[in-house]
Amino acid sequence: MAIFVRGSDIGSSWLAAYEQLQQTGHAVNLAVAIEEPLREDAGVRRAIERELVKCREHTDLSAFRRPQSMHTVANTIFPVGLYRPDRDGAAERFFANALRVERQRAKAKNRQWGTYIGRLVAYPSPNGAATNQLETALEVLNRDRNYKDRYEMPLVVAQGQAADVTGGALLHGDCATDGFRAQGGPCLAHMSFTSVDGRMSMTALYRAHAYELRAYGNFLGLARLLSFLAAESGREVGDLLVVASHAWADSPSRSQLLEAALAASGEVTDIETHARPLGVGVGDLDLPQATA
Repeated sequence: MAIFVRGSDIGSSWLAAYEQLQQTGHAVNLAVAIEEPLREDAGVRRAIERELVKCREHTDLSAFRRPQSMHTVANTIFPVGLYRPDRDGAAERFFANALRVERQRAKAKNRQWGTYIGRLVAYPSPNGAATNQLETALEVLNRDRNYKDRYEMPLVVAQGQAADVTGGALLHGDCATDGFRAQGGPCLAHMSFTSVDGRMSMTALYRAHAYELRAYGNFLGLARLLSFLAAESGREVGDLLVVASHAWADSPSRSQLLEAALAASGEVTDIETHARPLGVGVGDLDLPQATA
């Protein structure tokens, strides 16, 4: 049965979804609406990361043995440290930096399928060409300001022949890339953007979504990406809707995590949407430390 929840910020939206996962540990067609995606709950984020550190030491589940911070997860969608809107040509600089990082990543031994930001700035095709979907979308947003719903960005390279997709992106079919991946492939399959009354909103579709390990960080990364497109096209940020075909919670102590996150909630603050100024530290993030 499909489930719809909503929250005022990233933290409250994650909590509303996580409460739905408590009884069985999974849900089909879970839709989460975030009304103010540029706001988060730092207390909820810390509670999640502290639980991941505990799970690393006290669980046999392989997925929890090398947990990432929510900031690291968010960077796979939008590497916030590469975006400096106070400089001329901020979008072009971001694209150049992201492409340089992806070229370096391509030489890694364990690179697998890549990253989400890589698929956004260099979407692959069978003939070896690449499409910068973000650049194409911005060109349309800034040129044809009356278009409301022509901004589609695929992340999965699907089976079949090359085909046009509505408006700002091209979908190149190559079944050898993602078509037969059972595990380890991109879970974020597609993003759709809508520009109405000067506001940019996003719908993101996940084929699978792990709520302890990834969901909060993914919400954060999607919100930063939405903010980037809105800022670079002179629009305000609207709603963020995240739909998971299959969502799950694997933590052996998910009831304790929910209790801790609820107790820590209420520390709502603006999210970071671009690189920090030079000289600013990260001590205020209050990240948990993994035991040796």
